[in-house]
Amino acid sequence: MGLLDSIKNFVIGEEEVEDYEPLVDEENEMETVDVAQERRNREVKINTTATVQIVLCRPTDHSEVKSIGDDLNNQKTVLLNLELVKPDEAKRIMDFLTGVAYANGATIKMTASKTFVIMPKNVGFSGVDLMSEIENNGYSF
Repeated sequence: MGLLDSIKNFVIGEEEVEDYEPLVDEENEMETVDVAQERRNREVKINTTATVQIVLCRPTDHSEVKSIGDDLNNQKTVLLNLELVKPDEAKRIMDFLTGVAYANGATIKMTASKTFVIMPKNVGFSGVDLMSEIENNGYSF
């Protein structure tokens, strides 16, 4: 084999030898320790107390929508009641807040007639989707 290896090294060139030494477990020198596997199996415990802030908003016109947008940018959940707003103003408000919600990755759910919940991406929602129920009954702005 020595002759074949020397001919191969002459034709192809000598192979580069890497300075790789496998990690050996101190207790059992025969087994190698996979560092990447140990990192994947590491258990990390994080203790956090998360608070969800809910802001109730009942705007009367489009001028109040900037503060609602600021609340959404601050990752607050907004409960939006548009009963006091004319339909054309309500459409403008929803258009603006839909853009802000999209930019923040938030979701909008209709909970009742002219009442919406706008939730940041880290807040979940469960229950009946009233938006589809209301649309099926023919309600529109």
